[in-house]
This record gives sequence, structure tokens and C-alpha cells, in this order.
Amino acid sequence: MHNVAGHRPYSLLAEAYDDIVGRKFFLLVRDAFEHIVARHRIGFASVADLGCGTGLFARYLNRLWRVPVFGVDISPAMLRVAASNCRGTKVTLLRQDLLRLALPRPVDLITANFDTVNHLVGDGDLPRLFRRVFRHLHPGGHFIFDFITPCNPPDEMTVHFRRSADGRKDVAQRIRWVPTRRLFLYDIMFRDPASPRGRMELHRERAYSPQEVASWLMEAGFMLRDVLDAATLRRATVCPSRVIVVAQKVLH
Repeated sequence: MHNVAGHRPYSLLAEAYDDIVGRKFFLLVRDAFEHIVARHRIGFASVADLGCGTGLFARYLNRLWRVPVFGVDISPAMLRVAASNCRGTKVTLLRQDLLRLALPRPVDLITANFDTVNHLVGDGDLPRLFRRVFRHLHPGGHFIFDFITPCNPPDEMTVHFRRSADGRKDVAQRIRWVPTRRLFLYDIMFRDPASPRGRMELHRERAYSPQEVASWLMEAGFMLRDVLDAATLRRATVCPSRVIVVAQKVLH
């Protein structure tokens, strides 16, 4: 995978994203969300979905729950796909850096799925995001998000191969785990008839421990309502590979 020019994250992946991973992960996120909403009796009349990507979850929120949704992402390519997926819905797409989150108005619920917060890799990034999310929630509102932890990481290097549903695009993903920096480095190679040499995107994600995430949430003013193992949807008693957090803006 070397000697290939790197492209901006999601600039190439966007068109094939739903075929390769988006639809499959959406079903998992949807099922987890419905479990959490029922478990905690969470009501909401407005939502913002951070890192909305191709808009599948934002579309679901609007169509099933019949609430207006803000879909926020920084990738123009992903937002173009989201605009197509969300056509005819009450989903408003916003291109924003999450660290400068500025919703047009506060909402009752904010979500962030599929490693969205792990894309924030700088020191202090996650506490900063939590403070901005807190400011954009109505009192009593909820913040539901998942993240990857440094527990049970994969081998130092793993490779996955996927093909789009139409068989026209092959995607090879090499994942390197750097334990000293708690970073996942992703090299994503695309091959299709239009580009026989292949093209590459480079992604980075930072793993966070449940303890530090909980501490930063409480410092921002949140109350923790649940910390779940994403694989089982049971309360996390150890450190799973992926965690789902349910936090609430405390009523004053």
C-alpha cells in the first residue's frame, strides 16, 4: 500500500461507504439506540447527529421518530451522499468542525455514532467537544455516543478486504495499533476500473478509556446514566473494546 498518494479522509470512501460498512453498522446503531431509549424512557423533540456521515441515522431519526434533525459532518463528500439519502426529510445538514460546533438552536438529544469522537485525536479535544455539546442541549437533554477504548486492541497490524455490493470497488483496509500513543492508523486502499493504480486515504483515531471519558463528561456538567458494552448492550463492568455512553444535562 505504499507509494500511493493519500487523499483527504472520506473523500474517496464516501461513495462506497454505505455498501461497504454503513448500512451494516446502521442496523447495529439503530438497535442499540432503540434499546437505550426504551431502557431510560428518553423522550425528545429535536436531535443533532454529530459525524452524521452519509445520513442513514439522521434519516431514520426523522422518519421513525418524526422529529427535526441536524446532521453535522466535516466531510463535503459524505455530506453530498447524505443530501441524497435524506432527500424529502426534515434533516438539515451542516458542514462543521465538531470542535466548533454551532447548532442553529439547542436540541433535546445529541448523538455521535461509529467512532465519531475517536476522530478527535488532539490533547484536550474530547473535553472541548463535551463542553460544546453541553451548551447545545436543552436542560434535561441527553448525549448518546459510542467510542473505541484501548482495551483488547487488535494485533499491531490487521488487514481487511471488502467489495462493494455492485462488485465494482475493492477496498483494502490496513489497521495499525500504536499502543504508546493509543492511536489507530488506517490505510484504506481503493481499486476500481477508473483507477487501476489504486488510491489511498489515511485515517487516524485515538482510543479513550471509559474512566477519562466519564471524568471529562462530569467536568462538563453531565450526569452519567449508563455505560454499556456495545457488543452486549449490558452495563460495562470491565473495559470492553467499544463502549456506549448515555449522559444527561442536569436540570437546574
